[in-house]
Amino acid sequence: MKPSNFVAFPKDFLWGAATSSFQIEGSPLADGAVESDWYRWTKTPGRIANGDTADVACDHYHRMKEDVALMKEMGLQAYRFSLSWSRIMPERGKVNQKAIEFYRSLMEELRKADITPLATLYHWETPVWAVGGWENRETVFAFEEYARVVFEELGRYSASWITINEPLVIACCGYMWGWFPPGKTDKAAYGQVVHHLNLAHGLAVRAFRQLNQKGEIGVAMALSTFDSISNKPEDVEHADRLDAIHNRAFLDPMTGKTYPQAFLDYAGKLEGPIEDDLKLIHQPVDFIGVNHYFRNTCKYKKGANIVDNENFVAPGTPLTDLEWEVRPESFTDILVYVWKNYGFKKIYVTENGMATRISKRSKDEFMQDDIRIHFIGSYLEAARKAIDQGVPLKGYFVWSLMDNFEWAQGFDPAFGLIAVDFKTQERSFKKSAYWYKKVMEENGFELSKLPLNPNYIRAAVPA
Repeated sequence: MKPSNFVAFPKDFLWGAATSSFQIEGSPLADGAVESDWYRWTKTPGRIANGDTADVACDHYHRMKEDVALMKEMGLQAYRFSLSWSRIMPERGKVNQKAIEFYRSLMEELRKADITPLATLYHWETPVWAVGGWENRETVFAFEEYARVVFEELGRYSASWITINEPLVIACCGYMWGWFPPGKTDKAAYGQVVHHLNLAHGLAVRAFRQLNQKGEIGVAMALSTFDSISNKPEDVEHADRLDAIHNRAFLDPMTGKTYPQAFLDYAGKLEGPIEDDLKLIHQPVDFIGVNHYFRNTCKYKKGANIVDNENFVAPGTPLTDLEWEVRPESFTDILVYVWKNYGFKKIYVTENGMATRISKRSKDEFMQDDIRIHFIGSYLEAARKAIDQGVPLKGYFVWSLMDNFEWAQGFDPAFGLIAVDFKTQERSFKKSAYWYKKVMEENGFELSKLPLNPNYIRAAVPA
């Protein structure tokens, strides 16, 4: 009999971990692959912390079988990974069979290990031959062609597919804030990219259906609540506006609605046959993936930045090493929000986790990562509360399986259950990996056994 404080999950709940191709594979130009926008971005001085690159990363391209063996040892039931568009299609209309064979081998290796593959078509990197990136409507149709190639070549090896990972982050960090390629801060470009990503998703789902692929297909969305910090009308309205710009601009058209007016007011007039496009975007999906790390707090301050928001975190609030707020109840909130407002019949948590900075933690604290166990356990409890409210949550994927190249932050933030020595490529299970293994074996965990007093950093008093 389980103890009264045991956080149990439904018997068919799917447990996994996630990675992405560019972050772990290394060898980005091997065997006929071509440069992606992210490859070039890492070669641009000042763009990546410490001048890090993903040229080697976790060397997964050469150590794939070793890594699958570690997944099996950990007890993973499922593994979410992504395919590299710039590996598979070195130019438009040309298929690189060596890349196809790599991903086929990966999926076959996973099947032999009794691990379910969950493949993502696109996790942020675009081949440089797609001139203009996501601002160019032609990139949408090139992506559809790529999706068809993948489904035809690899469709029988994976029963579950994700079209695009976090379209919000692609648009927001690349075209609103300028942190990712192409480094723009342009409201109109943001709006057009949002629309093109929505259309690319819709066309990929349509291709999946037209090719009569077996299995299921969905999308992985970066979702979080936008909470007003006061009851002032201008702050409450602002929070709703930010929700429209960031969440509903994707969720509404994907579920058959028009774009929110607040999004159109922000981005301006969208180019293209929008009404026809909206019909293509609305392709029923089998599931939605929710990627969640933190909530957003909203206080209206005109001119504060590109979205007129003054972020506020109360002094003393627990934060991760990336200074992201730790607030598990927001996880429950966003899962309930997605279900109640959009009626998805199946939801997976496709990413959730926390980073510790190598530069801020002792080696012992880094490996004996009670802080990560506390974080994941607290957020899993929040997910269980969402299930109790009726949310059809069917699985959970930790981000990340292993420490990797964390985009503009380089290698210092480490999200992994498995530590990677990037000089020797030695892999080592952290304490959290052993804890997660037990969670998967028992389909839950004892809440009272989570580590006490985790060493989060704390929000400071504003100057």
